[in-house]
Amino acid sequence: MQNSNQKNILNRNNAPKTSNFQRNEFEELSDEIKKNAPKLLNPQQDPNGKLLFEYAEKVGKKIRYDGVTVSQIRKIYSEVKKLKYDAKGEYQYNLRLIKAQIGYTAGRFSRLKNFKNVFDILIQETVNGGEAELKRFKDFFEAVIAYHRAYGGN
Repeated sequence: MQNSNQKNILNRNNAPKTSNFQRNEFEELSDEIKKNAPKLLNPQQDPNGKLLFEYAEKVGKKIRYDGVTVSQIRKIYSEVKKLKYDAKGEYQYNLRLIKAQIGYTAGRFSRLKNFKNVFDILIQETVNGGEAELKRFKDFFEAVIAYHRAYGGN
């Protein structure tokens, strides 16, 4: 029997799989990330990356259970990997473009809503930061993809 705080989702074989995430749990996670984004993206405040990888795992796990596939975010991921810091701020423009691409993709695939919410927060924080924040943002994105895969995402 299924707990009322859990919801059914389909796994790769279209068999019901139980998610441990409650309906509002991701909203709470987004709020936590918003509150902790400056620490999460700052190597002086999170020198060993504990916070960064803790949240990356939570997000990766959640988007896996949302049914997000790597192919839905592959183009965005490849654009993030190309980002390079420059003193002129070109990277900030490119981050804003990536934010728009995430919005477009989330409009096409509603299951990307939670992904969009988290990355909107982190992109804004990264735009306001510098080289260190950009590197941490890229690391976070890569870790989310890795944890997504580790939890069975395809």
